[in-house]
Amino acid sequence: MLQELRLTVVVENSAPFANSSIWAQHGLSIFLDLDYGRERMKLLLDTGACPEVMLHNADALHIDLSQLDVICLSHGHYDHTGGLMGVLERVGRRVCILAHPEIFAPKLKMQPFLKFIGPPFSRREAEAAGAVMLDCLGPAAVAPDVMTTGEVARREDFEKVEGFWTVKEGRYSEDSIPDDQALAIKIEGKGLAVITGCAHAGIINTIKHAQRITGVQELYAVIGGFHLSGAGEKRLDATAEALRKLDPAMVRPGHCTGQRAVCRLQEALGERCLPLAAGDTIQL
Repeated sequence: MLQELRLTVVVENSAPFANSSIWAQHGLSIFLDLDYGRERMKLLLDTGACPEVMLHNADALHIDLSQLDVICLSHGHYDHTGGLMGVLERVGRRVCILAHPEIFAPKLKMQPFLKFIGPPFSRREAEAAGAVMLDCLGPAAVAPDVMTTGEVARREDFEKVEGFWTVKEGRYSEDSIPDDQALAIKIEGKGLAVITGCAHAGIINTIKHAQRITGVQELYAVIGGFHLSGAGEKRLDATAEALRKLDPAMVRPGHCTGQRAVCRLQEALGERCLPLAAGDTIQL
């Protein structure tokens, strides 16, 4: 049984002014230290946008990446995968990486011109560096009380993926980012913690999917990127109201959530909502 869980935000868009040793960069990486009593597990969700920032912040936060047991990749965008090769070099051995089968599918965006936003390495390069790629469409158990969500069911009408493109079967088409997934963790006596990368599938879709696959309805914490930057008023209002009804004890939005959305969530949830920053530690 999971006795204690400590999260450390290694990479995030913002960093505290009081700690100049931590670098901010657009991207996300969260280190999870899971205590099972006689055993501990070290898990890394995402790796930020580049090895330099990822490794610098890991060192500044005294995180020994060589002790990692598992790496989970939330989806195939560069700002969540870009530091992986540096992490693998630090690990120095073969390590399991859980991800969706389409993580290496072409990832494109108009910014305002066509731009590749996928991993800055190939599957072959990652495997040569020690990655054991475990491609899972559905949920995958990582440890007792910890699992990936797998592909998230899209059921909320107000949560849609827009502005991303891919090439599939020789055709240029919109990318719904089916590889988007999160971590679902049962916290004894508290409820469910959902740790997201970007929640491209929609933060409410992601939470409700995690509730269905775990069978845990009580929501304790939601932490990570909510992908609400640039969202319209209707979506912000619907998301804030849905989160209020879900009634989590802790909400820590960051990365791609956007300042407007963070403010709206703070209005709805009060002191329960606090934005993320690189260097933050969270005890669950």
